[in-house]
Amino acid sequence: MVTLVNTLTVTGNPAQFEAISARMSGFMAEQPGYLSHRLLRSLRQPEVYVEIAEWETPDAHGAALRSDTFQGLIKELAQVVSKPSPGLYEDVKAGH
Repeated sequence: MVTLVNTLTVTGNPAQFEAISARMSGFMAEQPGYLSHRLLRSLRQPEVYVEIAEWETPDAHGAALRSDTFQGLIKELAQVVSKPSPGLYEDVKAGH
């Protein structure tokens, strides 16, 4: 399993960003290898969001990113956020 962590700073309308993000999440949820997704908003900086998604493999995530549908959604997203900073991570330690 891999985890995507993506920090996004909204420079446009937050409601528009959240609508685009919801469409993007719906698309990703239909892709092979998708496991889960969360969108968090900072309490101290409400324009900053963190997206966390879990995928079975890096290849599954990469295939979803290369799709035409995702590329179209990214173009929409670029209109309301500054440069996102996505990265894939692996578990080193997990627990409660």
